[in-house]
Amino acid sequence: MANYAPRISRDKDGNPIPESNFQASVVATYAKENGTVSSVISTTHDTTALEVAAVGGPAYLRWVRTGDTEASVVSAASGANFQYVIPQNTYRQFVIPIEARATQGASMVGINRGEGLYQRYAIKTGGIASVLVTEYGF
Repeated sequence: MANYAPRISRDKDGNPIPESNFQASVVATYAKENGTVSSVISTTHDTTALEVAAVGGPAYLRWVRTGDTEASVVSAASGANFQYVIPQNTYRQFVIPIEARATQGASMVGINRGEGLYQRYAIKTGGIASVLVTEYGF
């Protein structure tokens, strides 16, 4: 298994710098204003990490399996299925987890597909707010 997670910033002595951005290319961005309805987003073939910012209210995120036909994220007390809460006016960084062990074929694929990472995620806000997502990859 490859170490597909992007590097984090380090100081001149090699110590990790807390709350720093990934040292990786931005491969996609997504912005949703007043996103009270769930959205399912497909990652790029090169996405290995996300940074999610919640502005004006909390945001909810869940990883969506490839075969999931009811992919939305629910934050209501009954039927809630979110996996992460990003508090209001903060951000969180996520390394995309492995969904299934990939089987390498003859074709060229990006690291996301090649490592069998989740290819979709669902996000929504809690109330009238915005959620901003940056996708990072090698």
